[in-house]
Amino acid sequence: MTTALTPDALISSRISALSFSSPYVVPTRKPGLDFVSLVSGAPAVEALPLAEIREVNNDLLAGPDTGGPALAYGPNAGDPALRSLIAAREGVDPSRVLITNGGLHGTALALHAVAEPGDVIVVDDPVFPDTIRIIENTGADIHPVPVGPHGLDIDVLAARLRGGLRPKAVYTVPDFHNPVGALLPYEKRLQLVRLAERYGFFILSDNPYRPFAQDDQSEPDFPLDSDRVVVVQTFAKTLGPGLRLGWLIAPEWLAPHVINLRRRYDFQSSTLSQAIARTLLARDGWFDQLLARVRDIYRERAELTVRVLREAGDQLEFDDPTGGFFVWAKVAGGPTNAELLTERAREAGIVYSVGTFYDPLQQGRYADHLRIAYSSARHDHLMAGLERLTTVLKSL
Repeated sequence: MTTALTPDALISSRISALSFSSPYVVPTRKPGLDFVSLVSGAPAVEALPLAEIREVNNDLLAGPDTGGPALAYGPNAGDPALRSLIAAREGVDPSRVLITNGGLHGTALALHAVAEPGDVIVVDDPVFPDTIRIIENTGADIHPVPVGPHGLDIDVLAARLRGGLRPKAVYTVPDFHNPVGALLPYEKRLQLVRLAERYGFFILSDNPYRPFAQDDQSEPDFPLDSDRVVVVQTFAKTLGPGLRLGWLIAPEWLAPHVINLRRRYDFQSSTLSQAIARTLLARDGWFDQLLARVRDIYRERAELTVRVLREAGDQLEFDDPTGGFFVWAKVAGGPTNAELLTERAREAGIVYSVGTFYDPLQQGRYADHLRIAYSSARHDHLMAGLERLTTVLKSL
């Protein structure tokens, strides 16, 4: 007699072994003055081009000649006009641009196209945690390399390569790192490219915060003429994460394979979202004007966050952000104080990301750290939450 499988037994062992933990779960409680969330690196509502998106959306859906194509199937690689607009901004051939469902989708496609079980993927330490979830799904092994005040420590990586490390890819967030906020110097980017070309791996540059440098404190990016550089970008931080739109710039050897892989997963990105983005980017100077406006918004938020947190004295140790959306802080007194702070902050109606989420090996490291996202909370909520957090810090 055959015994029927239970429903749980139908789940593949590979999937059932995956971690369910996530620091980015959308809270069920509605944010407000009594509950301030400093978790999400989403854009501020006042930074989004709501009026322009509404106008373009209405025009696109006004009649069958534009509405039909905007709601139709489209090419796997994305709207050719949008790919061309992005390619022109990036200085590459449009054939190297793949439109994706946001940045994380681009990371997943690039890694799934190359990684096999037992391969080694080097990652930032600390790291954007959802990247770890993607690597877990490929079966590859994770090899952390420290991130310091100036980004991924290329000298440490070089020493390990000389010692025999042979990764398939090196993943890093080079501009205003998540969570550290560090900026990788240009000479270190070139050094990393030389290492990639010598040792045969590729660089996966996940760079959503590059547009948000304060006071032009940026660096030239990785050279896209190297066939060892893959760049992931997104419209989530500029046009809004709900459009689920980003792009991947791949070298010629990789581009056909990520497009082929994409066809086998979800076919295409939203044609309507692509049409909205294409229309806005085609307006002369519009996107650059948007970036200039939102940089001012996030600079003001960063300055507010630093000013209020400094009032807590030496309870938090952190560097002032020079761009991006985050403050990465070490709590005085170690993990015990950090845990107490998190508990009391939650009682006071404040939540943020605890440092252990960013340990690539998930061994509980960074328990004495926290990440404060100052980008997404409403301005008055941000102010209230920071003042309450400072009060709690002083009580420690």
